Amino acid sequence: MDLRNKIEDFLRRFGAFKIGVADPERGFGMAKEGCHPRDIMRDCRSVVVFVFNVGLDYYTTLDYFQKEDVESRVLNIYAEWVSHRLADLLLEMSCGAVVPSGFKDEKERIARLSLKLAAYEAGLGVFGRPSTLITPQYGPRTNIGAVLTDASIQLDKPLTDFNPCQECDECVKLCPVNAICKELPPPMGFRRSRCLKFVDQIREETNRRIRYCGYCYNCCPAGETVKKTFNLSKWRTLLDLNEQQRRTLLKTLNVK
Repeated sequence: MDLRNKIEDFLRRFGAFKIGVADPERGFGMAKEGCHPRDIMRDCRSVVVFVFNVGLDYYTTLDYFQKEDVESRVLNIYAEWVSHRLADLLLEMSCGAVVPSGFKDEKERIARLSLKLAAYEAGLGVFGRPSTLITPQYGPRTNIGAVLTDASIQLDKPLTDFNPCQECDECVKLCPVNAICKELPPPMGFRRSRCLKFVDQIREETNRRIRYCGYCYNCCPAGETVKKTFNLSKWRTLLDLNEQQRRTLLKTLNVK
């Protein structure tokens, strides 16, 4: 069994439904300065990327520890754990391996390596209008893991025959703060700062009981939607509120 087949077999045992390998030499043109795979691992030759399907309550599966402003989704923890298991496997085969983690810019919440970009470059999905990764199988309802390695593995290319946003503007119409512009191609039309500011306002106004909005994630019509997979947290999104509660909160925030 060649290396790629070993990796795919290994990851599928942990529940990954799709695996791809991105090219750090020719890809990642959209990476922010200092956030290219070779900024993290100088001799990186392959970026192994894999995705899990998650349920509609993904944003509320949060685990809090150490202090109030530190958070991690349960499935993020799982994806990172699987990433480290894969890195261990590669190291056992005398390959270099690094699991990208942390922020390049913590204040702006810019990851050291964009997992969405890695998944795009590996052909696992495309960017949606709200800068989500949209897969053919499950739309944006996925969780991503990645490992950088110096091993030469059969590479994949970005998808060219999948464009779910072309005739769809559902997220544009639903966004409470107009953070998504239909006129620009995905993900260029996503006003990230406006979205983050709104989320921060929600948290402050609700004493952090409501952590996320969730419209563009839960309501995206692309791919299959599965039932909720977890119910582990008291934390909520706007979509967990009834219509009157949402109206009251948005009115308080001066959002129509």
